[in-house]
Amino acid sequence: MRRNADRRFEKIRPYLLGKTLLDVGAAEGWIGEGVARECGMEVDLVDVVDLNRTELPHQVYDGRVLPHADDSRDTVALLLTLHHCEDPEAVLAETVRVARRRIIVTESVFHTRAGRALLRLMDGGLNGPRSGGSMTPALHFKTVPEWRWIFQRHDFEIEHEAWLSRGLHWQRLFVMS
Repeated sequence: MRRNADRRFEKIRPYLLGKTLLDVGAAEGWIGEGVARECGMEVDLVDVVDLNRTELPHQVYDGRVLPHADDSRDTVALLLTLHHCEDPEAVLAETVRVARRRIIVTESVFHTRAGRALLRLMDGGLNGPRSGGSMTPALHFKTVPEWRWIFQRHDFEIEHEAWLSRGLHWQRLFVMS
């Protein structure tokens, strides 16, 4: 898990802006820890459960209203998070409120019904035991076009997109302002 977090940090590193980062759905906090250590950014972690294994500040929140002021963080990251949210669009709206300069989203995506079923199986097999059953199951896997449509509905400008992985577990990066 830790090596995977380090790899994911390296994938988002070129897109971090400013001096502050809010990592929404931070889980263990290892990506934020890499950002703080390697980039010198001030990092805050939030999640609906406390799985934090770092010394970074962490807040448990209700999954709807982020406990941060408007325009208070240069970059907000939602890394493999939105598919776990009860209401991903409410979380995106809160992200817009808090982010001053950039929003980075990574998501597991599918192309077929069988692909969606496989994602649900893999996600439940990993995140259930990882969190002792406290992590919300994956509720909202989507295709790349579905995510683009949602981001455009929230007036995000997609600055960059890239595949982070393909094959058994397809992951897409969206960098937005």
